[in-house]
Amino acid sequence: MTIPNEAFNQVPINTRVAGSYFEIDGSRASGFVANHTALLIGQSLAAGTADDDVAVLVPGTGESAGALFGAGSILAMMVSAFRENNPTMTLYALPMADLEAGVKADIDITITGSATENRALPVYIAGKRVFVSVAVGDTAANVATAMAAALNAVTDLPVMATAAAGVVTLTAKNAGEVGNDIRFMVAVRGILSGEKVPSGLVISAPGDGCLAGGSGNPDIAGALAAIGSQEFNYIGVPWSDSATLDALSAWLETKQAAGSEVDVKAFVGRRGTLSELVTYGTSRNDRFVSVIESYDAPMPAFARGMRYMGQASAKLFNHPARPLFGLELIGEMAPPQKSRFGWVDKNTLLFSGITVTDVAADGKVRLNMPITLYQTNEFGDASEAYLLVNTVAQLGRVRDELQSVINSRIMAQRPVLVDDGTAIDEAIPHVTPKSVKATLVAHYAYMVALGFVENLEEFEARLQVGKSTTNSYRLNVIYQPDLSNPLYVFAAKIEFELDFRTY
Repeated sequence: MTIPNEAFNQVPINTRVAGSYFEIDGSRASGFVANHTALLIGQSLAAGTADDDVAVLVPGTGESAGALFGAGSILAMMVSAFRENNPTMTLYALPMADLEAGVKADIDITITGSATENRALPVYIAGKRVFVSVAVGDTAANVATAMAAALNAVTDLPVMATAAAGVVTLTAKNAGEVGNDIRFMVAVRGILSGEKVPSGLVISAPGDGCLAGGSGNPDIAGALAAIGSQEFNYIGVPWSDSATLDALSAWLETKQAAGSEVDVKAFVGRRGTLSELVTYGTSRNDRFVSVIESYDAPMPAFARGMRYMGQASAKLFNHPARPLFGLELIGEMAPPQKSRFGWVDKNTLLFSGITVTDVAADGKVRLNMPITLYQTNEFGDASEAYLLVNTVAQLGRVRDELQSVINSRIMAQRPVLVDDGTAIDEAIPHVTPKSVKATLVAHYAYMVALGFVENLEEFEARLQVGKSTTNSYRLNVIYQPDLSNPLYVFAAKIEFELDFRTY
């Protein structure tokens, strides 16, 4: 057997100096190694130490988020919600300052009467409970002053409180629409859990207790530009307005396109009634954005969105085809029974591009069937092509796998492209359409074993590999994978008889 000098990459073909030469080529040992990262983009406060518009690595459990982005900032709350549900994935955060012209949301809480019992008053801000000490004889003014002091003592709350003449005014720390999603509530868990307003006092808030009047969201385009060439697989934002999602979706399409090829998806929360959510969802058609519903929940929708992102990112990273049904949104408080969407409403939302949740008997909020905002193809026809978040994740994983095997097994060899049947020395790195097809089929079989795809025989029959008719140095491939499918719906028909009869 002879091996031509041209088979080596590092030892020159004209070497005359005596000696032993060893070159090491690791391309045959390399394979796809996944390491997904997440990015949260949100508003910071001036007290934070991190520079705005620069993605910063969030260390460990995320406990430093308050110091980095300002205690009680929207971004710090997003980090906390994400980390509750995904404690291990590498996490970055990109802080943004409030819009200069932004308006902060606020609300006036009115207290009347005088306390006739000693009791700790449970006050909830964005789902976080703070106790206010109330004693017999405390007037409305006394309680208002005590409530403001107790709330301001908890630095990671997203509001500041002031008190005057029995009225507590809560003002969001961050400006913008996100402040309207912060909710004030009292004694949420009820008397069975030992929570009630002290006798003699009446505490009232306008509407459903949500702050109001906040306006002016930061322009996400600047944050997206600041990302530059950094690659992230999961993006979370607190804003669900059209301008934000238009810019975000366009950026995601660019990142997913050929030449960039980044497996990246975005997650958002949206508060609204059934009709509001249906109107919102049907106005969108974003295949790489998933929006989760929130209605009458104690916690902000943007925090629910980050809990959703935390669970989805953790599980999709482990296996993109496994269903996300039943995953608990850890830390999320359920809305009251009367406000929960029923089966018909959930089905309507799922046909409107909105991801829905279930509430178990134990009060835990769990994912139902996570979907994207994608609903129609380029011709306006209804399409399920990118409906499931799983499908988008699977396609990203298959593409990453395919890119890895092509780079490591083919391109890294710096091969010569020749026709099938060419009598070229086997020691010379080369490929033919037939050899490339064999490599792709073998790799597809590997992915079948992992459960990412199925139907190997049909894939092999459909796979097309051939040299370009116009570029002599180009190989073209038509690759048609059959994706495996997550089990989300199980239907059974029970046909009973009182006694089995043979006639």
